[in-house]
Amino acid sequence: MTSPTCVFCNIVNGSAEARVVYEDPHSLAFLDRNPQSRGHLQLIPKTHYRWIYELPDMGGLFTTAQRIIRAIIPVLGADHVIVGSFGREIMHAHIWIVPQYGQGNRITEGTRVRGRGARDDVATLLRTAIKKEVFG
Repeated sequence: MTSPTCVFCNIVNGSAEARVVYEDPHSLAFLDRNPQSRGHLQLIPKTHYRWIYELPDMGGLFTTAQRIIRAIIPVLGADHVIVGSFGREIMHAHIWIVPQYGQGNRITEGTRVRGRGARDDVATLLRTAIKKEVFG
């Protein structure tokens, strides 16, 4: 089930653009359009749920998040990753995966990704790393 007015559902059905770095039958991960840091991802269930706790298998989505995080930390050179589920901006369950680079949770100029080419490069880097980690 999807919602025709939901931007994340439109990404799932291909009618909205996203730099997808991971996909399986139940979930999709893509670069955030307004990243808080280099490699900031959104991980979503493909089925529309308003809140993360409404998912039939919330733990499965967090297991996927864990695998993605383990794959991206070394290739990005991140110190750690902040994980969150907020849901105020987009009314579709999602997990923020936000790499951090030595500055705590402060956003620094060196960790921002500017320009289409730079975002495409990050997407390719993450796609390759995640494929190795998750699909081994």
